[in-house]
Amino acid sequence: MTVTREDGGRLNAFAREPKMVVAEPLNGAEQRQRLWLYGLGAGLVATMVAITAWVSPG
Repeated sequence: MTVTREDGGRLNAFAREPKMVVAEPLNGAEQRQRLWLYGLGAGLVATMVAITAWVSPG
């Protein structure tokens, strides 16, 4: 922590800022992996909705 002394002798503590990292664009393999995960998530949601519709009365 960084500590400074203000007027009147009070101490003021500041947290250290984390180092900034610039995100880089995804390469082809990472894009394909992300699309697979999106598809898997959408399939899971569709399956849960279908099961809910099948189980619910009415």
